[in-house]
Amino acid sequence: MAGNLKSSIEYLYRGTGSAAKLFRGALVVFDIVTIGYFLATAIKELTPLLLAIDVTLGSVFAIEFAMRLWIARDRRRYLLSWNSLTEIVVILTLFAAVFVQNLAFLRILRTLRFLQSIRVANDLKSVWPKFAEIEHVVDAAANLLVFIFIVTSLVWVLEAKTNPHITEYVDALYFTITTLTTTGFGDIVLEDQPGRWLTIAIMVVGVALFLRLVQQVFRPRKIHYVCEHCGLSLHDPDASHCKHCGNVIFIQTEGT
Repeated sequence: MAGNLKSSIEYLYRGTGSAAKLFRGALVVFDIVTIGYFLATAIKELTPLLLAIDVTLGSVFAIEFAMRLWIARDRRRYLLSWNSLTEIVVILTLFAAVFVQNLAFLRILRTLRFLQSIRVANDLKSVWPKFAEIEHVVDAAANLLVFIFIVTSLVWVLEAKTNPHITEYVDALYFTITTLTTTGFGDIVLEDQPGRWLTIAIMVVGVALFLRLVQQVFRPRKIHYVCEHCGLSLHDPDASHCKHCGNVIFIQTEGT
């Protein structure tokens, strides 16, 4: 019985059939909705309804995490991976709302859920094969968007009640974008010491991620295929030989 159940779960997460793709597509939608919920309730007062939603989401996340762990080929490695550790933190913050009153701190930790957007991008590749053709662009865009929304959430949670210039989430997003692009209009500033350190991090890390995205968009498209002789992993789409060692490579192509 347990073996059949495990096989069914493995099919849903790794299969190529329509049911598996539909399941992973539903997970993508669920991740997007929960991220939106975290944004919408970032600074709201905790009510019995929000508490019930938090506990329900925590239960769903815990079950879904347990299923992924169960079917993992190396459970120890999966459990100690960065994605798993952040997922555990998010789950704990959702249940901790029952006992801890420092909601601002909890909601800052919940911004780690944005890291699951990278997993969402990977799920999209399996649901829609066309994503694999622009994998490098998808990964770079996901990294940049995750950084933007994590930092924006930090700015929103930390500054919304103390900074008169940040009264809506869009104000925090506007500040993040203008700082990341080094435009810096100066109409919104973070004047406290933590805010200044956060501003520095936005400029240093954000610019690097933005430039990486631009590079991935405009550089010639490459195909991921590991050369058995020298290990080069990126090749031109129509390559028949590795440009580093000259070894014959067999890249699948439709001939276009």
